[in-house]
This record gives sequence, structure tokens and C-alpha cells, in this order.
Amino acid sequence: MSKARRPLRPRLGQHFLHDLEVRDRIMAAVPADGRPLIEVGPGDGVLTEPLVALGRPLAAVELDRGLAALVRHRLEGLPAARVAAPWAVIEADVLDVDAREALAAVGAAPPYGVVGNLPYAITSPLLRKFLSTEPSPPAWLLVMMQREVAQQVVAPAGKRSLLSVSVQYYAEAEMLFTVEREAFRPAPAVRSAVVRIERLPAARVAAPSEARFFEVVRAGFRAPRKQLHNALAQGLGLAADEAKRWLSECDIDSGRRPATLTLEEWARLAWWWERSGSAAVAAPKGALP
Repeated sequence: MSKARRPLRPRLGQHFLHDLEVRDRIMAAVPADGRPLIEVGPGDGVLTEPLVALGRPLAAVELDRGLAALVRHRLEGLPAARVAAPWAVIEADVLDVDAREALAAVGAAPPYGVVGNLPYAITSPLLRKFLSTEPSPPAWLLVMMQREVAQQVVAPAGKRSLLSVSVQYYAEAEMLFTVEREAFRPAPAVRSAVVRIERLPAARVAAPSEARFFEVVRAGFRAPRKQLHNALAQGLGLAADEAKRWLSECDIDSGRRPATLTLEEWARLAWWWERSGSAAVAAPKGALP
């Protein structure tokens, strides 16, 4: 069977973009900062080809051996005039790849940007990697994800989840546009959306530590439908009255739900928890869920 006719495996998240208008809208949203690029999951290379034409070093990370070979074949067939910078297709799981090593393969180094059509199953782990655990995090990410997840990522106070708070602690996130199912082959069961995430130079709010901040946030969202004093009491092993006193001293209504809090309010709770003398927790392996 030829590479061009390679069968798709949607169970692995292989829903390939074939709508060139959507591709062009993604390309128009790539920041024109000249930074090298890491592409996550190039698939059959429909986005990789115009990315190479930007003249910026490009490391495309693809787990599937057959697809990696297909993308290499596609790029090798391009006219020399369209390939103005080094590129490499790295056959690996992007969650295990060190960004500095990937960029070194194309003679580049951080800072860099990330572009990709994310397999739904790895969206949260990938955001965790690039925003929280990667030693050299990207300056920005321009990624396609499930629309409902994108809505969580950009949600304002009142509709936030653990994912919302986690992303917005590190970055400014904006949903650019929705992508219909028919833009992919095969069509997924849900709609997608393109999100641009600009990493902030420092955490959005001042907290005692990242670990302490997320200790409190995780505790609150462990029971997101409960009133805040009950959620925190359950999550941190406190008596309900003690949790109410904590919230009162932080000037936060104990009857609110976790989704309604601002990042500043979460930071205020983290400072109180720090001053309470509770035992410090070990830093989590990545703050995102």
C-alpha cells in the first residue's frame, strides 16, 4: 500500500484536517515573531508544508511511524525555493520530547512557538507539559482542540474549571474560531476550536508558591458543585466551620461555588493557607489536570 493511501486510525485521535480554508486561517494566526516552531502531530503534513514555507526552523513531532515517513516524503518533494530553513520530522511521543533537543535537531533554540492539531486524548497532558513541566516552555501555543475543552481553557470567572485556572495562571488564552466536523477526515464526533495561548513572563498572580496555589485550587475543584466552604473542607480535611472562618478572613462568601472565584481570590486563599502553618505539600508534577 502506498504512503498516500495509508489508512487512518481515528481511535488514536487521527482526524486529519483537509479543509484548506481552515488551514489558511491557522497560518494567518501564527505570530510573525520569527521564532522557531515545534509542530505537534503533523499527521499527513497539510499544515507542516506551509509552516516550512515560513522560513523558520521547524521540528515536527509525530508518534506514528508511517505518518512520520509520509510527512518526510512530502517535505522532501517540495521545491527548494519553498524550504528556506532547516526542518526535521522527529518520530516520538511529544509528551516525552525535550523541547531543547527537538529544536537542536534543526539548529535552533528557545524561545519558540508550538503549533498543532491536538489529539483530544492528550490535550490536558500536552498543556501541562508546555505550560508547567517543560524546562524551556514556549512563548506561545496555537493549537486546535475539542471546542468544549477550548471553552474551558478561556472561561471567565463564573464558568471556570481546574483547567481554566491552571492555564490562565500561566498564560493569556483566546479562542480564535470554531472548526466544524466536516473539516476533518474522518469527521470527529465533536466540533473543534483553534486557541492561541500566550505565555506570561511570570505567573498571573502572586502566590506563596505554585505548589501551594494549586494545592488550594485542586482542593476546591475536587467537589466543584459544592459550596466553597464544603469543597475546601473536604479537599483539605478541615472542619466546615474552620473553612468558613478561612473564607471570611479572606473576604470571600463561603456559599459561592469554586467556578466563580477569580485567580486573585485563589491566591488570597493560598496565602491564608500558607500562614495557617499547615504542612507544605510536595510540588505537583505539573499543575494542570
